[in-house]
Amino acid sequence: MKQTIFLPVLAVAALIASPIVADDDHENHEIIEKVMKEGLKGDESPLAKVLEGEASKSEIKDLDELIKTMEGTKAPVGDQAGYDEKVAELIAAIGAVAGGATDTPALNRLDTASDCKACHGDHKPKKEKK
Repeated sequence: MKQTIFLPVLAVAALIASPIVADDDHENHEIIEKVMKEGLKGDESPLAKVLEGEASKSEIKDLDELIKTMEGTKAPVGDQAGYDEKVAELIAAIGAVAGGATDTPALNRLDTASDCKACHGDHKPKKEKK
């Protein structure tokens, strides 16, 4: 008797939880995409301005806050621990610059930490070929 009740309850619980997981994955993707598009991508991006020494303190602070939103996100694919290390280094590197370290070593650290290929190679999902 217990087993006949348990299986339907388990099925209902799975149906209820599945949209939550999907929402978490969607939110995770949205955060990462926002940081890439609004902060890191392109020659005119806030990151490019910071690396060129052309960003104001306010722009650096805004980029710092934007990048910090990636903390706790899940790796889209690949090793979570490796992804967490890359995100933590990116957050630390922009944090140092936002804290006033605008010398060459600090900017080089940020440049290395924000290298698109290093993260995309391990963690960006591959597009399906049609």
